[in-house]
Amino acid sequence: MTQGAGPSVTNVLADSSTHSDDGSGKKSESSGRLPAVVVYHDIFNLVFIFWLNIANFLFLRTGQHFFMFFYSTMVYFVADLLYVAIVPRSVKSPMVILIHHVITALYLLIPYHYPNYGWCMSYCMLVEINTWLLIAKRTIRVPVVNQLLEAAFYISWVLLRNIFYPYLIFVFYRQWQEETRISGTPWNAIGITPIFQVALTGLNYYWTLSLVMKPSKKKQL
Repeated sequence: MTQGAGPSVTNVLADSSTHSDDGSGKKSESSGRLPAVVVYHDIFNLVFIFWLNIANFLFLRTGQHFFMFFYSTMVYFVADLLYVAIVPRSVKSPMVILIHHVITALYLLIPYHYPNYGWCMSYCMLVEINTWLLIAKRTIRVPVVNQLLEAAFYISWVLLRNIFYPYLIFVFYRQWQEETRISGTPWNAIGITPIFQVALTGLNYYWTLSLVMKPSKKKQL
């Protein structure tokens, strides 16, 4: 069970495109170009998250290859965490991303030890569709394609981050109740899943509020 959270998984707003070649984290208005460290980070995310989405759909469709999906996800979060830690100017809010990735990596340990809850991880990782759309829409500059990507991004943001993620809090709470019934004790690992899900949902709403409060002239992520 994890978010992807992630773009880096949830670099949703924090990793949004306002970077600068002077290292301040904002795009240069004179050139409009992103620094190389940001471009490399975007390319990494664009390729790796595309693969994670494929692996996720494969697992959801067949119920097989969970550990391929799991290890791919763990490698992604650890690699992205290290990159952001070493090159913090590659994202706008590195500390937020680092905290998110640490929470997510810990969250991933639950389906690793309880593979029967792999579907919970898969549901959480659906948010990476939104993350990929975020990066794709600022990378692909063909006007019509960009408009379609932007529309898909905002729709998936609301559906996945603002509706589906809060719903999963209830789902995971029910799973904890079921695990409590089976194990005979409420002190089981599944008990932390609603708590982690609340934390990740809180991040999503924080990013949503930040997005809504941005001046209209800077609305583009």
